[in-house]
Amino acid sequence: MSLLFEPIGIGTLQLPNRIMRSATAERLVDRETGAPQLKVGQLYRALAEGGVGLIVTGHAYVERSGRTHDEMSSIAQDELIPIWREIIRPAQQAGARVMVQLNHAGANCNPAITPESLSPSGVAVLNMAQSRAMTEEELLRIVRSFGQAARRAREAGFDGVQLHGAHGYLISQFLTPATNLRNDRWGGDAERRRAFLKAVVSEVRRQVGDDYPVWIKLGVAGRREMGLAISEGAQVARACAEYGIDCVEISFAIGMPEDLDMRVEAPLLPLAQVVRQAVGPHYPLALVNGFRTRAVMEEVLASGVVQLISLSRPLIAEPDLPKKMREGKVTKVACMRCDRCWPEKPGEGIACHNEKVQEALR
Repeated sequence: MSLLFEPIGIGTLQLPNRIMRSATAERLVDRETGAPQLKVGQLYRALAEGGVGLIVTGHAYVERSGRTHDEMSSIAQDELIPIWREIIRPAQQAGARVMVQLNHAGANCNPAITPESLSPSGVAVLNMAQSRAMTEEELLRIVRSFGQAARRAREAGFDGVQLHGAHGYLISQFLTPATNLRNDRWGGDAERRRAFLKAVVSEVRRQVGDDYPVWIKLGVAGRREMGLAISEGAQVARACAEYGIDCVEISFAIGMPEDLDMRVEAPLLPLAQVVRQAVGPHYPLALVNGFRTRAVMEEVLASGVVQLISLSRPLIAEPDLPKKMREGKVTKVACMRCDRCWPEKPGEGIACHNEKVQEALR
């Protein structure tokens, strides 16, 4: 059997293969409550039946102040527990494991949806809206909100939680020098910039216990002007292991590092190689972004740099891609990375809108 389809155990979580669906916002929610629509459950079941070993939901806000747009899922109220349970059960019955991604957007909010967004220092960078520096009381409330969201996830039957620590959202903002200018215990040097993440992990563990899978999607480097280089990002990954996080999915932070060649397959692999050196040979890592062929997926796994291959856009076009690869029907993804996945109208949800891809799949 190929490495790609070998089972693997990560902490207490047993996975049927090495393919995970990276968290992808489905944009199928009740806009007032953030409750996922039943269509989301159908999407997850299709992924499970298509051979995906681990499904990570689109990011779900842990409290309303962290809502980045009005089609973002919520896990901020106990009333959502039975809804989520119904959503994920079919995928689990079909053999997949399902995690929910917990997030607070911080400054990365649509001001029309979240008028007064909170952030570490009130700094507006890149495409982020103007925000207000959060108080100590607000910061600690958000920490507790992450913990309560994790509790709800366990009660709903999720197989674990993944913290969103990438792509310029709140945890990533705390880790990044350009967006964390605080001079208290939550900012300053690299260790203090990690204090918010450490507090979140501690509170999550307090709520769910030591045996429950807690992962993170971590932005280990960003645009040069943001100040988070891979040398520091790799140390954050190492700290994650020390804090009790079971697996790090490697991604980018605020903006893509300029020195990466995004034209090649698996362009973030150089970042993963640095992280592997920092965390040692055995700590579980996953890698996302730009995988196009089974050969490269197998090669990356065989190298030992990561244990899991994480896919997003390829699975939007082909939810049964893993099954087709396992059966030898295809050796490469149909996705052309055109980014025409997002809904053309509100309420449509994600889907592949590339006519050439759709024609090739017929």
